[in-house]
Amino acid sequence: MQKDRDVEIVNIMIGIFCKKKHRGKNGLCQECQELADYAKARREKCPFGDNKTFCSNCKIHCYKPSMRQKISAVMRFSGPRMMFSHPIIAFKHVSEAIKYKLKEKENNKAQKALQQGEKNEK
Repeated sequence: MQKDRDVEIVNIMIGIFCKKKHRGKNGLCQECQELADYAKARREKCPFGDNKTFCSNCKIHCYKPSMRQKISAVMRFSGPRMMFSHPIIAFKHVSEAIKYKLKEKENNKAQKALQQGEKNEK
């Protein structure tokens, strides 16, 4: 299921962050565990369900600002390091991001074409 996979990936990223930044050897520190629990709760309540895009591209930001800052820092730090510890997951993520951006470009072009058509009709 998409939600489970998303939660697993976030947990992996938080684990990488905690291990390198907080020197956690036996799991996550309390701060990182709270962030992981918060991220899981937010993902489970996401109104988009399995049709969800990346949170960074979402029109609805459901994280409170402090947690959003923390998860952004985790992703900025852990994202590049995923290539070494979890290359398949990282590759899938990059390919999904590229597909999403291409789809967005196509949607924008179609929207502009519709707008041009409406202007020409007037």
